[in-house]
Amino acid sequence: MNRYTTTAMAYYRDYLPTWYAELDGPAEYFRDLGEQIQDQVVDLTPQLAGPDQPGEGFMAKTGRLNAARARAEELVLSELLYSQKPENEEQDLDPETATYYGDVNKTIQELHDAVQHALDDPESIRRSSERK
Repeated sequence: MNRYTTTAMAYYRDYLPTWYAELDGPAEYFRDLGEQIQDQVVDLTPQLAGPDQPGEGFMAKTGRLNAARARAEELVLSELLYSQKPENEEQDLDPETATYYGDVNKTIQELHDAVQHALDDPESIRRSSERK
């Protein structure tokens, strides 16, 4: 049982309780789903990481690979697990709350893009600090 198996089992138990209760062999189903998620994350990570960068140090490479793995997990989990709409999902958010979360998501995306840019061009950090 890998961590994706545990994640999937908890998600279905908490957010899809009717479906979860109707499963005949939940352990086997979630083990298979967890392995499928893991396989897709492993396959997608190198594609997202791209090739080694010239002059890339150990820390920059580690950061690039970790970011690629996190992004792969996000993509695969959203497709294979979180695309299942929860049974007990509340009504749509009121406009003010939706705007707030939209702003938070935009900020997160901007930070992600900035980190990706820094990983793609590590020299940009040095150049930026020299200008100050």
